[in-house]
Amino acid sequence: MVTTDLIDRSISRFAKYYSWFALLMVLFVVINVLGRYFFDIRNDYAVDSTWQLYGMLIMFGCSYALGKEAHIRTDLFWNNYKDRTKAIIDFLSYIFLFFPSFALITWISYKDTYAAVEMNERSSETMAQLVIWPMKIGITVGLVLLMIQAISQTVKCYKRMVK
Repeated sequence: MVTTDLIDRSISRFAKYYSWFALLMVLFVVINVLGRYFFDIRNDYAVDSTWQLYGMLIMFGCSYALGKEAHIRTDLFWNNYKDRTKAIIDFLSYIFLFFPSFALITWISYKDTYAAVEMNERSSETMAQLVIWPMKIGITVGLVLLMIQAISQTVKCYKRMVK
């Protein structure tokens, strides 16, 4: 339990830092809107930075949401299951669905990130053409954090199963 608690606390602590991305995004949008409508100035850096921060915020937030079990369950019968049955379903889902698919996605993201850093990939969304490899690194890190949090959740499921 010590390892799962350490993972959960670390992800929660990290969430306190990256949650500031949301405030930065709001500031960038406000700066862009005020500049565009009142001063006829378009801020391409704000536009590019906003969607890059948004991408990283979503990916970092996935691991936090998984740790807090904030994901949506759509199964109508879920509330009627015993805790052990829920643990078995979750455990098998992590092992056979989550890990294979997210391992593949993480690997593809790593390869794409490596190529983006190597060629100094830039955005074509605006004339500013900001580099986008920092965002791609953030997305890959977010996927790794999600995998780490999933390991913690799988261990918790296993402990609930054998209890």
